[in-house]
Amino acid sequence: MENIIRVYDQNMKKLAYLQNAYNIGYELTLNELWYANFTLPADDPKNQYCQPFYYVEIYDGRERIELFRIMPSGLTRNTKGDIVYQCEHVLATLLDDVLFKYHQIGGGSIGTAQVLRYILDRQLTPRWQLGICEFDRRFQYKWENENLLAALFSVPKPFDEKYRWEFDTTGSVWRIHLRRQPTKFKADIVYKKNMTEIQKEVDPTSIVTRLYCLGYGEGDNQLGIESVNGGVPYLQANGEATTWGIKSSILVDRRFENPETLKAYGQALLNELKNPYKSYSVKAVDLHRRDPNKYERFFPGDIVRIIDKEDNIIEDLPIVKVSKSDVTGNPGDIEIEIANKSRDIAGSISELQNRTRINEVYAQGATNQVIVPFADNADPEHPAVMRIYIPDTMVRINKCVLNYQLEPFRAYSKAVSSIESKTQTSESSGGETMTSYNNSVEVTSQGRFRGLLGIFEDTPIVPDGSHNHGIPSGTRLAVTKDGETVTGSVGWVPYPAHVHQVYIPDMIYEIPAHNHRFEAPRHGHKVTIPGHGHDMKFGIYQGTTANSVTIKVDGQPIPAPVAGEDINIINYLAVDPAGKVQRNTWHEIEITPGSMTRIVANIFMQIFTQSRGRGDY
Repeated sequence: MENIIRVYDQNMKKLAYLQNAYNIGYELTLNELWYANFTLPADDPKNQYCQPFYYVEIYDGRERIELFRIMPSGLTRNTKGDIVYQCEHVLATLLDDVLFKYHQIGGGSIGTAQVLRYILDRQLTPRWQLGICEFDRRFQYKWENENLLAALFSVPKPFDEKYRWEFDTTGSVWRIHLRRQPTKFKADIVYKKNMTEIQKEVDPTSIVTRLYCLGYGEGDNQLGIESVNGGVPYLQANGEATTWGIKSSILVDRRFENPETLKAYGQALLNELKNPYKSYSVKAVDLHRRDPNKYERFFPGDIVRIIDKEDNIIEDLPIVKVSKSDVTGNPGDIEIEIANKSRDIAGSISELQNRTRINEVYAQGATNQVIVPFADNADPEHPAVMRIYIPDTMVRINKCVLNYQLEPFRAYSKAVSSIESKTQTSESSGGETMTSYNNSVEVTSQGRFRGLLGIFEDTPIVPDGSHNHGIPSGTRLAVTKDGETVTGSVGWVPYPAHVHQVYIPDMIYEIPAHNHRFEAPRHGHKVTIPGHGHDMKFGIYQGTTANSVTIKVDGQPIPAPVAGEDINIINYLAVDPAGKVQRNTWHEIEITPGSMTRIVANIFMQIFTQSRGRGDY
């Protein structure tokens, strides 16, 4: 059953064989969507199965070409009563699903395979899965409101190696592979052997040896490659520049928001553009159709050797397109386009200019100026702290300038009124305080006493009458002598003045242990403060002004700040591992004065911000 087309519904249920189909043709282009076509008589009852978006398997002889789907706009009736069906490869099912709004993935630890799976996982009906991926790059990708097929095809665009998409649609789950393009030739095309006609085209007008690269943004805020290219905004093909001279052009593709990815894409383009476009259009005989075991099949991406000795042509180049117009009527006629690059690369600069119009649907952004004011009192223990937030939508920071002034410390009032108040202490019930001593006190004395009369004996004491020694007459005294106590009255002798000497021997006085008792009766204290007031005194009262300050930005001190001057603090803001100012975080500016003062400051920022944020409030 050669060339028989099979028809399937959207659930891949086989519906019919189209044995009456003719003018079956196909066009297979390297790394682009493939197309096919066939014709049925208008009166063929199996036309009922050829509904839009139904699937058809196209065969070339007994060899399956691929699985296609019928396009809604491709049905045509002609005067002969035929219906012509146009078909596209089932990879076009990825056109049915989209990456709605903004998506970003890649870079860091995320490689090519993960990016491709991220795209395929957005299918509403999971028809396609990733098979083999021979690349592992760390480029960053961003899409907004893009269909899945365009996003998928954009992934290998920045590669500096040639690649080829391959498909396997024979199972219930379709698989897509991303492989390196072959480098060794697979077959040859020789004039008068399998080549019937050859047309050579060389176009040097598309040569570019110096390529300026611009991506996301506008004006001074448009992304360039200087940060990853030694400060140079362009890429140059040195060897070819000496051969062809400096041929400059500008790449503008606002899809790119990462300088590394933009540079890689620019380099891939430059590698193609640095040489003139060279292509061969060959009409050949498909010997593989006659003898598959002896001759190789021509397939997009394969390397073939072109040999035309009459025109001195021997070159190894990749196949970029294979097409047949009628596998039923002229099965051996095949057209092959062989080129050193695809035509879309050769015309990429002009196409990119048109693409920039398409990219207007991509959300861009705008340059903005932001001022953050601040005013507060501060002292050496309580610094002034300013905080600014930098979101991830802030694509670029052009300027970040701090300006501050020192003013006198400021207060706004002195006193407030008071109502009547009373203060009363608690009353006490009194108490006792007692002290005790557990030891005695000994006192020794030694000396003489003059002026006493005689020696006391067991008889009344009768002094002389000339003096009384300070003791009134008639006073009774008790005297102890030899352990006995004798009492008697004092009476005075009229004796003349005289002196008595009395010797008092050493003696000891002992105070035994004893207590003292003190008792405080219950009592209290009461104080009353009459009502009074303080009048509020409104006004601005100024204090001291500091002479100097120290400033820290994200903990990093700024050397010798001067009040009133613009201070560029961009180099002191905390950065991420890539050296960019940290996003999605608060940054602090701390101003500490030498003494109590008032600080008035402003931060001026010039930024470029994306028009993204998801909020609508």
